[in-house]
Amino acid sequence: MTRTSDEIPQSEHNEHRMRRARSWLAQSENVESDEEKFICLWIAFNAAYGGESTGKDEIPETKRFTDFLSEIIKRDEHKEIEKIIWGTFSGPVRILLDNRYVFAPFWEFVREPSMDNNWRKQFESNRDNARKNLGKRNVYGVSSEVFRRLYQLRNQVFHGGVTFEKGWGRTQLRDGNHIMEAIVPIILKIMEDNIDENPNSEVWGKIAYPRVGASRW
Repeated sequence: MTRTSDEIPQSEHNEHRMRRARSWLAQSENVESDEEKFICLWIAFNAAYGGESTGKDEIPETKRFTDFLSEIIKRDEHKEIEKIIWGTFSGPVRILLDNRYVFAPFWEFVREPSMDNNWRKQFESNRDNARKNLGKRNVYGVSSEVFRRLYQLRNQVFHGGVTFEKGWGRTQLRDGNHIMEAIVPIILKIMEDNIDENPNSEVWGKIAYPRVGASRW
């Protein structure tokens, strides 16, 4: 008999969420190209934050993962994400924030130049706000902007906007990988600690594609 999502205990949602995320993180260590590594790291992150569709009131993807980051940062007792952003990878973070090619309004202007969206002013404002947050040690302010840029990079890669192992855009791929391969394991560890403490923790919600059958498809 096929179970509905509501019939699946929260502990099982949590278990499958972490197993799937961990599997993609592990695979990211076994690939060679920047594109493959980024894809695996993003899927690991997506497996961690992704949830059920809400139908007509669907939450925008950027809000979904920035809300998720807020929950992660609240539970980062040892301030590991802060250490990464302000310490080891302050270089790649700053470079990413200075890169217009991972800023969505820039591409909106490229596609529709007649619709003046003043992308440059938006770009400078977002970048300056991120720098201010960096100075204030506002972890959420910086990390949410960084992941918005990474999401734009994700869209380029997943929708065929780059050439495999060739062409332009190599810098942002390498910087994106440096950031994600440092932060994603910390995110998963924070989630696991919360789930170990309470296997039925509802903080992370229900996964979109739960295991519903007794055997593999």
